[in-house]
Amino acid sequence: MPETVCVLLAAGRSRRMGENKMFIKICGKSVLARSLEALDKAGCFDRVVIACRKEDEENIIRTSGAILSVPFSVVEGGSERQHSVKNALDAISGDGIVAVHDAARCFIDPAVIRKCVETARKTGAAAAGVRTKDTIKTVLEDVITGTLDRKNLVNIQTPQAFDIGLIKRAHEKAEADGFIGTDECVLVERLGVPVSFVESHYDNIKVTTREDVLAGRAIAGESIRTGIGYDAHRLEEGLPLVIGGVEIPFGKGLLGHSDADVLIHAVIDAMFGAAAAGDIGAHFPCTDEFFGASGVSLLSRAKAIIEAKGCRLINIDATVIIEKPRLAPYIGSIRETIAGALSLEVNAVSVKAKTTEGMGFEGSGEGASALAVVTLGRIKT
Repeated sequence: MPETVCVLLAAGRSRRMGENKMFIKICGKSVLARSLEALDKAGCFDRVVIACRKEDEENIIRTSGAILSVPFSVVEGGSERQHSVKNALDAISGDGIVAVHDAARCFIDPAVIRKCVETARKTGAAAAGVRTKDTIKTVLEDVITGTLDRKNLVNIQTPQAFDIGLIKRAHEKAEADGFIGTDECVLVERLGVPVSFVESHYDNIKVTTREDVLAGRAIAGESIRTGIGYDAHRLEEGLPLVIGGVEIPFGKGLLGHSDADVLIHAVIDAMFGAAAAGDIGAHFPCTDEFFGASGVSLLSRAKAIIEAKGCRLINIDATVIIEKPRLAPYIGSIRETIAGALSLEVNAVSVKAKTTEGMGFEGSGEGASALAVVTLGRIKT
């Protein structure tokens, strides 16, 4: 019985990215997860065949199993895109339609996927793309030699959908001729078969470089938000001094219902402020549950709260105001502790220490305070 199959290409080596782009998160979701969600929402596939690198297979299977509502299988990718598609086609038998999609195009509209499949059923071959907006020139030895009529030019994307028998013949001919194409369309064109054009959208970018990740955040609808946090605690004899999750040798410590980590409390308040999620007291009140609670444990819980509101942490800049002890030797450990609790890179966490030169309650040694500014990215829900 004819079936409709999607071949998802996730076997690239991401040389320009420096890491496997399939697992890079854009606004909280990996590139792979976004592509899988689009395929599933399209609702037109009987199954999915995923071409990937052997070392990524376990991760690919786990992610796909959590998202796809149709059966899927995994094949090993080849050294070229064309070889990966061929390996996937070898796992498909019978009649029907196969749609080939680059997983790196994770912002594809499910409606475009359906349109490509429907068009291929009628014409045998279809490819998504957009009209070229730029003026295109031909160049020879760095000299412009002509201008092409952009009315007849399109930028081809994926998915590209075909009759299964047709695309298999196209691959067989290419293999026999030793020909390597940049996409499936060119292989079908070599058979003299026309490929129907399906209007896509300009958001269907291929995530290839770091700049594409930034563009992806904008496409996902991320907005930047900023929050300010403040906290202050009294210094008392005989208590441990914990600042930024690091215990600092000193004869006094900060007094509070929890561990009174003035720095982390300010950071949490800034996080909640940026997410418009209330304040630290609303989430972690002075109840038995939070008596003696460490700032680091509260920080992890605060992260989960803001993520549930569609927010992700971008940057933290915080200042501790305390006369004594001198915090400079501990700043590195404090930054690492905060970054670790929030799954951030250390260079996204800035911590500074200041004195008031004897002025105010900090300067007299009566207590300490902290200010924090947090930047979040938030996805519209």
